[in-house]
Amino acid sequence: MSGIQTGCVLLSGLAMLAYAGVAQAERYVVVNGQRQTQQQIFALERARCGPLPNGHYWLNYRNGVWGYAGNPRPQGHIADNCRRPGRRPSLSERGMLFAPGELAH
Repeated sequence: MSGIQTGCVLLSGLAMLAYAGVAQAERYVVVNGQRQTQQQIFALERARCGPLPNGHYWLNYRNGVWGYAGNPRPQGHIADNCRRPGRRPSLSERGMLFAPGELAH
């Protein structure tokens, strides 16, 4: 292969890798029936104080109450994660982890 052909093959390979990375990083978040842009997702994640999983949600922008699309039951407030200082204790630290057979007595 000549130098030009090798360069073209390498360049096309890099372009394919770059495209695959973009496809993996694409987010799919729908709020109130509108697909969110990357900037809107970042704003929601800042308001939530954490990552926002891909999905379909409803959000009351006036009071911050949110839920899953198609389910009218509220799931929480968008800033609930912001009110937790530090990490949440594990199940064993909270005394909620049981050994097999403990609950049978």
